[in-house]
Order: sequence, then structure tokens, then C-alpha cells
Amino acid sequence: MKEFFEDKFSEEERKLVRLDNVPFKGITREDNEMLIGTISEAEVKEAMWNCDSYKSPGPDGFNFGFIKFCWDVIKGDVLSAVQSFAEGGNWPKGTNASFITLVPKTMNPQLLNDFRPISLVGCVYKIVSKILS
Repeated sequence: MKEFFEDKFSEEERKLVRLDNVPFKGITREDNEMLIGTISEAEVKEAMWNCDSYKSPGPDGFNFGFIKFCWDVIKGDVLSAVQSFAEGGNWPKGTNASFITLVPKTMNPQLLNDFRPISLVGCVYKIVSKILS
């Protein structure tokens, strides 16, 4: 089993792409203001409502369906977590934890190739990632 994962995750030797002398476009003052500005409730809500409510829950056991259903009760905590990250760039301990699990690809999996690894990431982490992207 060790050899299977070593083979899957071993790094192949490759030539790295160099970006010397590549002109990069700068950002405008307006774009910069938007990037360093506060994150609004509307942005958080839009990012959340664009996520599938029925995907697998994260390590905390919650999926977006739960958060959407309980939005009126927990929105203050969600907004506080997002704003805290935006202002300080730090995550509260455990907020960005993720679990990797194996999901069977077939009805009767026998080999490791019969599984697909997925990463279960918390909803707040996904919200911030969507807003930043």
C-alpha cells in the first residue's frame, strides 16, 4: 500500500517555467480599493448561495444547506469569521482544517484504484476562497 501512494504522489522531474521579462499588468486604484476593502454581507451571502447545499459536509459536520437554513441565526458568526480573516489574515485554529477521505468509484471496491480521494473542507474556508477568487 505504501508503494501505491508513493507512486501516486511522487514528484516527477520537470523543467520549471520561468517568468523573467514577462510584463504583468498592474491593478488599478479602484481594483486595489476593492481588494483591501471590507467584505460585505451581500458578498458573503452570494458566495454561499452559489455553493451546492447538498455536498459533503466539512470537518465541522456542516454543509451549505445547514448554513443557508440557519442563516438568520448564525450569520453574525459567519460574517465575523470572514471579516476577522479579511482584517488580520489569520484563521482561528481549526477553521481551515480539512479531511481527506476515499470515496468508492465502484459498487464493490477491492483495490485502491477503486477509490477517489476527496478533501472535505469547512464552509467558512470555502466562502473566503470564493470571495477572494
